[in-house]
Amino acid sequence: MVEIVSPKALEAFRPLKEINPERHKVIMQRFAELSDPIYYSAPAIIFVIGSNARAADSCNLACENIMLAAESLGLGSCYVKTGALIADDPEIRQAFNLKADECLFGPILVGYAKEIPSQPVKNSPDIRWI
Repeated sequence: MVEIVSPKALEAFRPLKEINPERHKVIMQRFAELSDPIYYSAPAIIFVIGSNARAADSCNLACENIMLAAESLGLGSCYVKTGALIADDPEIRQAFNLKADECLFGPILVGYAKEIPSQPVKNSPDIRWI
């Protein structure tokens, strides 16, 4: 899958060079250093299959619930949207046995985290009463 998605991801990140050169540089460095810059050699990759694009909300909520369940089991997870760029590849569609109206959502990478990052500082919400 990495061989299929990497060129598509690089193409998707190309506009970032103009918009955010620093972020683009970090991503390109990751592609140069890692053998699997998309799926990070995760031991498990979960895709959710939806019946059509209208199922996007439900499928994205299912992905979130999978990630919450993984956390409750002591597993780390990461939603990597660029990993779904394989969805239009005929070989992948056949491997997943996707029907014409079915879409892939995710992927969700699941495994044991090497480290637990500290919680980011949260901004105070902007509350407006009407």
